[in-house]
Amino acid sequence: MRLMLFIPMYNCAPQIRRTLRQLTPELQRRFAEVFVLDNGSTDGGPDAAMRVAEEELEHVTVLVARNDENYGLGGSHKVAFQRCIDMGYDGLVVFHGDDQGHLADLMEVLDEHLPNNDCVLGARFMRGSRIKGYAPHRIAANIAFNGIFSAITLSQLWDLGSGLNFYTRPFLEQGLWRKCADDLTFNYYLILQTASAPDVRFSFVPISWREDDQVSNAKLFGHGRKMLRIIGQYLADRETFLYADHSGFVGERTCTVLNAGGQA
Repeated sequence: MRLMLFIPMYNCAPQIRRTLRQLTPELQRRFAEVFVLDNGSTDGGPDAAMRVAEEELEHVTVLVARNDENYGLGGSHKVAFQRCIDMGYDGLVVFHGDDQGHLADLMEVLDEHLPNNDCVLGARFMRGSRIKGYAPHRIAANIAFNGIFSAITLSQLWDLGSGLNFYTRPFLEQGLWRKCADDLTFNYYLILQTASAPDVRFSFVPISWREDDQVSNAKLFGHGRKMLRIIGQYLADRETFLYADHSGFVGERTCTVLNAGGQA
């Protein structure tokens, strides 16, 4: 399979170096392209990414790009998803650039889950997962919301959005992601779309996840209120929720490649 590795980043210059260094020569050869997409960092993160790409990643093409506007985390996903479709890649791996996840956890088992699944999703809270540095109240909140989302979709959802996931191109071509919110809640909308689609097959795999010098952009209580609102809207009118456009965006999302020039 010709795979694309998508690494979204925002103000994580120290972490993006470590994230890219997880790409051993063996892992580099698994990908046709590594697409690092910055959403307006002010800490020099794109420059750090370009240095590692140029000096240390010899076995894969690495494009470091920046969104032309602030599209949010969800909007960055949409830029990358569309690129995967346009370039004709067979699938896309999402791997957040803040160095919380361990890429090999997913890549070592990916082939076992294909071709029987359209999505293979990393899970921080299922048996076999390993979590380091997470506060107990954050773990409890995640598990609670996993249970609620599982109950309302009648599916076992082990993680609502870990930041380490795989999607096939046929899944992306269905476009379920297009109407999801562009902000940090993007994955919650997408998992509801995925679990509610009758012809989409997905599985979860346990992964390692740690938090040490990373700073989360999701504030617990504010984020929790947004999730409760999403749940309420879904329960109030499931069909309207699934067909509504939650992005609030009009126009084309574009980005500029920094280490190759031109438009992505």
